[in-house]
Amino acid sequence: MGTNNGDIILIIVSSTIVLLILLVFIIIFLFIYKKRQAMSRLEIKGITERYNHEILRTQLEIQEQTLKNISQEIHDNMGQVLSLVVLNLSSVECGDPIVAGAKIESSTNLVKKVIRDLRNLSRTLDADNMAKVGLPAIIRHELEMLDKTGAYRTSYTQTGPERRLDASREIVAYRIVQESLNNIIKHALATAVEIGLAFSDQQLVIEVADNGRGFDLADAGSATLQANGSGMPPSNGAGIKNMKSRAQLINAELAISSVPSTGTRIRLTLPLAT
Repeated sequence: MGTNNGDIILIIVSSTIVLLILLVFIIIFLFIYKKRQAMSRLEIKGITERYNHEILRTQLEIQEQTLKNISQEIHDNMGQVLSLVVLNLSSVECGDPIVAGAKIESSTNLVKKVIRDLRNLSRTLDADNMAKVGLPAIIRHELEMLDKTGAYRTSYTQTGPERRLDASREIVAYRIVQESLNNIIKHALATAVEIGLAFSDQQLVIEVADNGRGFDLADAGSATLQANGSGMPPSNGAGIKNMKSRAQLINAELAISSVPSTGTRIRLTLPLAT
């Protein structure tokens, strides 16, 4: 009888210890789970804040670049046209109605051209314009502005039915294209610029190519390769660093290929579903 009581007590004590150990493990597991949940929330919050900060910085850069473009457009084109208007009107001779009428008509056409150009520029100042017209239209407008300088032959192609991205991703993608064009203007010594957009069910591919002087990826010291084998340019340029970081921000792939004396091609691949 005493042996049975001892066995029962031992079983009870053992069961209690096992339950206590199990309870401790459950408490520890819940503590770790809650801690990881809190860390995940903090990490998500940090990523969201960095994303919003980068979107804001990108918007400000777009505005700054747009204002520069507008300033140059007013100085180089509209200023010259209005100067011609002033010259025409100041030289009108009332004694010769035919000549005077021709100069007035010419001045009227020049003023109409300035009004059209001002309307085009006003669209670039509209912060909501991209949300209204979409990324392809904004890129076409950017290329048209470049074409108007007369320094470049430009070409735009688009395949597949257009599909919209959310506004913040379109802003970042546009800034990457804008940065590419700025690099062409500043460094490439190019005479031709091509932009192509290819829409599919899964992704949007944007390519910006020029026929400029290019650069040697190997000499530039770049050993980074994309998964698709496209060589990446050197990472020491602030512009390229910004482009790469922004591509990562919108879950896109950026590949740059370049051959000296042949030109450079930038390929941005954006998944349409995030």
